[in-house]
Amino acid sequence: MTKEKLTEVALRVLDVREYHCEKTLAELYDPDNMPDDLREAHAGVDALVDSIYSKKPYEADEQRLSDLFAMYERMTAEEAAKAPAKKSRKAAK
Repeated sequence: MTKEKLTEVALRVLDVREYHCEKTLAELYDPDNMPDDLREAHAGVDALVDSIYSKKPYEADEQRLSDLFAMYERMTAEEAAKAPAKKSRKAAK
């Protein structure tokens, strides 16, 4: 269910960006001129991500990113620990 919901809100962002196809990404994401519907679509993504990874909404994007990167680092470290050790080949002389 969560994966489907994430897909849904992500596709909403893409749909809204397509609606404003006459604008560049720089224009779309200019903080002072960002279209309201695009801002709302991103707020939907943020709210869903917040609800998945935190008991309360994040007050700043930096904290959200910090938490997500920390989770990613833990996940990749766990995967690396599970992976079988690679055999190294000795260089031919």
